[in-house]
Amino acid sequence: MNEVQDIRKRDAARTREAILVAAQHVFSTRPYGEASLKDITAQAGANPALVSRYFGSKEKLFEEALSEVLDSGLLTGVPRETFGEAVARIFTTEPEGRINPLPMLVFAAADKGTQAIAVRLLREKTLKPLEAWLGGADAEARAAQIMAIATGFFTYRLVLPLAPFEGQVSPEVRTWLARSLQMIIDAD
Repeated sequence: MNEVQDIRKRDAARTREAILVAAQHVFSTRPYGEASLKDITAQAGANPALVSRYFGSKEKLFEEALSEVLDSGLLTGVPRETFGEAVARIFTTEPEGRINPLPMLVFAAADKGTQAIAVRLLREKTLKPLEAWLGGADAEARAAQIMAIATGFFTYRLVLPLAPFEGQVSPEVRTWLARSLQMIIDAD
């Protein structure tokens, strides 16, 4: 490969990544139907035609954007004995440079196509790994309970803000969250 081809390949990879990051930001701030490719590509500094070239469609771009931000390791990478406190800390601390997937999931629910993608990815990338990490006959139910608490917390923190969950979370709310999560872990 010559130098010009190498530069083009690097520029294409950077452009593709810029579109993906912009899509994560846009899809996490508005419903799928209101998230335009024009807005996404403008934020990325790219031509809208490149979405088709790099991702195939808006729906495929959504799928890849969501897939990249779903990270079960945030849950399965902490010790069981301090799971509640560790996860409560993660949930109540502003993530630096990390997109929270919950708004993308909530906003995806309004569109049947993206809803199906979101449910599939949530099962593959969060529920199943969490279930395997938990182990036991009731692992699926316990994984779903953890996800329900997380979804409820973030729904009322980010999407439909309630005062106790907004901004700096009080020690009482953080303790409640930690205890609720730890009870699920300790139930085995």
